Amino acid sequence: MQNESTATTALDGLKAEKEAWQSRCDELTVANEQLREQRENARALAQGLEEALTQAEEKIKHLSASVDRLRLHIQQGVEL
Repeated sequence: MQNESTATTALDGLKAEKEAWQSRCDELTVANEQLREQRENARALAQGLEEALTQAEEKIKHLSASVDRLRLHIQQGVEL
């Protein structure tokens, strides 16, 4: 009888440990999904920022060219 009791206690302990590990696994799965979602959001944000940077660089090139032309006109004494 005592062997049955010991076996039952051991089995209950294993079941409890299994449930604890399953719970931890579920928590980690949820955390992993949240991290994936955050990563995707960060990638989308980075892509948008890259596009904005490219547009800003093009605008700067255009404005720099305009400033260079204005300087040249000023040096040549051309009326604006």
